[in-house]
Amino acid sequence: MTSAAFSRHTFIAMVLVIMNSNYAMSKRPLDGENPERKIVLALNDKPASETFLDTLNRGREISLSDRDLNPIMPETTSAVQDKSGKTEVPNGFRVQCFASSQIERVRAEQKTIEAKVRYPVYVVFAAPYYKLLVGDFVKRGEADAAAAKMKDLGYADAWVMRTKVWVNQ
Repeated sequence: MTSAAFSRHTFIAMVLVIMNSNYAMSKRPLDGENPERKIVLALNDKPASETFLDTLNRGREISLSDRDLNPIMPETTSAVQDKSGKTEVPNGFRVQCFASSQIERVRAEQKTIEAKVRYPVYVVFAAPYYKLLVGDFVKRGEADAAAAKMKDLGYADAWVMRTKVWVNQ
């Protein structure tokens, strides 16, 4: 490359840099102005609006009650008695008959099930789902019978799971 061609390319590059910096300087905030707002206006020519993600749950916010939050208890191997006279059995069974990521749906199903059966009904959160568990069974056979009853009531996916339970002693 000759020195004339090099000079010409250098000159063009300098002109482009100067033109670009003049545009950027014309869009800079003046003294005393909010620089963030000026940048938004320079990029979009309008103020920023909510994003799509901001609008997804508008009007459908949920709130949790104390009933939705179960205290975390340490695992035990022996039975523990609570104030109401019930005893905790670490290797019991419950029937899971419903799970959803939406607490409102789980609460509605909880009310429906409580009206149909005489077993205790629990809402347990195991990320990302709220699970509806029915019963406090010490023997697997009792839990299987309850699962069959839940299937007859329309909960086709009901299944028996091992968990801690509270029983009257």
